[in-house]
Amino acid sequence: MANNILLLKDANGKILDKYLSKGWYRSGKFVFTTRVVAPTQEDVYPVFWLRYNVIKVSHAAKNRKILDINKQFYVQVRKFTLTEELKELHRVYVNSINFTTAATLEDLLMEIPARRFESYVIEVRDNRQLIAAGIFDKGTNSIAGIINFYRPEYKKYSPGKYVMLLKHQYCIENNIPLYYPGYYSIGLSVFDYKLFLDKNATEVYLPDQNIWIPYLTFSKMISPTN
Repeated sequence: MANNILLLKDANGKILDKYLSKGWYRSGKFVFTTRVVAPTQEDVYPVFWLRYNVIKVSHAAKNRKILDINKQFYVQVRKFTLTEELKELHRVYVNSINFTTAATLEDLLMEIPARRFESYVIEVRDNRQLIAAGIFDKGTNSIAGIINFYRPEYKKYSPGKYVMLLKHQYCIENNIPLYYPGYYSIGLSVFDYKLFLDKNATEVYLPDQNIWIPYLTFSKMISPTN
């Protein structure tokens, strides 16, 4: 199935909430939806859109450990503006990974400063050095995680997952009930991290029925032995 893509004049507030709830997501300055991902010309995998029911997330021991080992670092949440620090951090991150992503933040977001989306950034610092960051778009009742990136020498602190935990914390503090991390594919382990917060609080979108169902119900549907 081919991607569907739209350019909206405004993707803030309830408009973003609506599109996220129907399995649409931001890509650059557009919103799109798809049912497949093709990492190569030969390989095509089905994908499923995910969201977290924020209030239901219960942190397992592994999550609490990540929060604990990162508590030495300083965290700030602010309206997104592109800085040289963020560009440099993203550049270092891209050079350290073994999968394909946008080469620059400008390529990823396309529209800087953003006019269509209300975007925020979470910055994590070790003293004054920026070591991790996560960008998200904010609606009225939801956020959409866009990207997390970090310095590779801090990988032992699980900074990508830490920023996801911080996005969840932002939702709790701001009474936002839904956190959308993007899509997940059964056949591609690179997307498995999007389930890590709490599978019991994760929901999966079924576009043909236009409903969200618990991930644990979904996993039994696709693999009865799970």
